[in-house]
Amino acid sequence: MLDLNNPQTRQKVLRDRLDLGTPLVAAALAEELGISVDTIRRDLIAMEQTGLVRRVRGGAIPVTRSTPPYAARAETPDPGIARLAAKAVTLVPSEATLFLDAGTTMNAIAARLPEDFSGLVVTPAPSVALAALNRGARVQLIGGELCPEGAMATGGAAERAVGEFAADLCLLGACGLWPDFGLSAEDGAEAGIKRAMAMASARAIVVTTSAKLERRGRHRVLELNEIDGLVTNGPSGKLDVFRAAGVEVTRV
Repeated sequence: MLDLNNPQTRQKVLRDRLDLGTPLVAAALAEELGISVDTIRRDLIAMEQTGLVRRVRGGAIPVTRSTPPYAARAETPDPGIARLAAKAVTLVPSEATLFLDAGTTMNAIAARLPEDFSGLVVTPAPSVALAALNRGARVQLIGGELCPEGAMATGGAAERAVGEFAADLCLLGACGLWPDFGLSAEDGAEAGIKRAMAMASARAIVVTTSAKLERRGRHRVLELNEIDGLVTNGPSGKLDVFRAAGVEVTRV
């Protein structure tokens, strides 16, 4: 039997929920654990002070950890990325003008473009451009200052260059995808170029692992109603909220 009068015990319960990527809703937790909402709020304040959560209205969400530089992520990519990429490329029309975001997931997608792809890949990420070029695709690289986190071009000139295209599809990675906040990024400049690509496209699809669901970065990229599709390996129970918002969800 848990001693819920002990704040350390209560906060251990909450930390266990965080480890699963679960948002903490104060009223629901109070009812489930049989304690007051004020007690839960005090626990969340204490956990926020130690950097474990970010409080939001009605509760708290897991803190999005600082993103390691791209080079470190590329050395040890998430093992779930390959299946996501294999599914995502099936959604790409063979003659599309295609925006590809930066990151290890987009590298995997570019490396799996079908050999009969006759469209144009547009990307601000040199590594993604090279991966697509190696598949025989026509590639337009967007230039600008490269940020180390995403290894992608950012800034006003890059966003203006993106706006010169009329793309059929934009595939985006995620730092976080939070139901009440939408797609987010930790870096404001990255958020800007991601949004510019989505706004210049007929459709925008987010491709992300389950670890990014129910997490929220500092900067909004797109609201849920601006996202057309989601390709993810997330559990079914976490995906209903996106379907309810009109997002076409593909689970792999």
